[in-house]
Amino acid sequence: TDDQNIVRYLINKQKFDGLWDLDAKDIEQLTGKSLTSFPSFNNQQIVVAVIVIIALETRFVTLSTMWHAVVQKTRKRLLELLNKDANKLQSIFESIRQEF
Repeated sequence: TDDQNIVRYLINKQKFDGLWDLDAKDIEQLTGKSLTSFPSFNNQQIVVAVIVIIALETRFVTLSTMWHAVVQKTRKRLLELLNKDANKLQSIFESIRQEF
C-alpha cells in the first residue's frame, strides 16, 4: 500500500544515529506543510525527527510494528542531543504537534 511505502521510505532514510536525512520537500510531502511552518528550535535535525515521529504516530499508527523500533532509536538520540532533558523534548513535541 501507499502507506507502507511511505513508512518504508522513512525507515530507509533514517541515519545510523537515529535522525533522518530528509529535506524540506520530504517534510512537505509527509505533512502537507512547509518545513518553515514548524517551530525551528535552532536545530533543524531535531525538528525533522520530531515531525517524522508525530507523523508516524498519528498517520501510520496501524503500521506501528514496522516503525516502532526506529522511533525508539530516534527518541533516545533526541534525549542525548538535549542533554537528557525530557521536559525540553516534551515541549518540542507539543509545539510541533500544534502545527499538524
